[in-house]
Amino acid sequence: MKKLLLIYCILVLMIAVFLESCSTIDYMSIKNGPAYGRSNHADAISLLTYNIKAIYDKEEGQVDSLMQYINKSTFDFVLFQELFDESTRDEIIDKTDTSFYKTIISRVDYNSFPELIFQDAGLYLMAHYPRVDLSDINFADDIKNSNGIIHKILDKEMSKTNDFLANKSVMGSLFNLGDSTFLFLFNTHVQAIGRREHKLFQIQQIYSFIQNSVAAVIKKAVAGSPLNMIVILAGDFNNNAYSHETYSILLETLGNPRDLHMEHNGNKEEYTFRFGSGRGSRRFDYIFSYDKISNYNFKKVSVDYINTKDIKDAQNRSISDHSALKTQLNFDRKD
Repeated sequence: MKKLLLIYCILVLMIAVFLESCSTIDYMSIKNGPAYGRSNHADAISLLTYNIKAIYDKEEGQVDSLMQYINKSTFDFVLFQELFDESTRDEIIDKTDTSFYKTIISRVDYNSFPELIFQDAGLYLMAHYPRVDLSDINFADDIKNSNGIIHKILDKEMSKTNDFLANKSVMGSLFNLGDSTFLFLFNTHVQAIGRREHKLFQIQQIYSFIQNSVAAVIKKAVAGSPLNMIVILAGDFNNNAYSHETYSILLETLGNPRDLHMEHNGNKEEYTFRFGSGRGSRRFDYIFSYDKISNYNFKKVSVDYINTKDIKDAQNRSISDHSALKTQLNFDRKD
């Protein structure tokens, strides 16, 4: 009996070590091609966030259609959620125009065991601009810092669907936009099915992560002044923007950032999610901007446009059950 207990303890320890060693970030900095440059507009950045629903390998031709759209549009920043499938991830990297997208953060965490049952967080980010290495910054203990990119695995709960099998995370990376202007960009995905209280707890974790991350970067004076830094949070929050009560709670829990879609479009409803083959009925996806967190004031952005895009394949089939949310944001480099 003691021998069995010893074997069990050794196995548990081995798994724990394995999980810790595998909690990392895959990062690529593309060296070939022209040097980093500004966006198509000197005082603007464009951004797309998209839950691509790549739980399994995408159907033939869908990644081609997706990457043709991405490469042609030349968004400065592209954020994906639910990019779980390894072959789809590799295909996206292979078909990315690396003469424009010079930074690729292809995977946030490996903290899943066994791999065939539990998925990683599925977060993915690529950018035209160079990433600032945050390796030397001391973040809070619950913030993972790997290759100078930070992330946190959100607590999840069991649910009646397989959604809980996938990790839910938030990641952050700092980018140099030139002329002493920086973008602190956060990408996240909140659990879809579960108690409202638990989803609220995940949102609290996200805001705490942002608060602590921003404070640590400001303390190190990486960007000089907080007024040199734009702070953006984007992703799939599984919280409907057109459900007044839960929407108000979402904003309050996140520290009252600006919902750029609502701010720019007012009462015009656009949906980013649909059930099955039905019409869109929810906006679960957001692009938030922070003008202030705690006592820190940040560089403000104004919206040139922000709207949804149902990305389709060559057969005119939607690639995901989500539509992408895309925007161009203007800012003043002299602020």
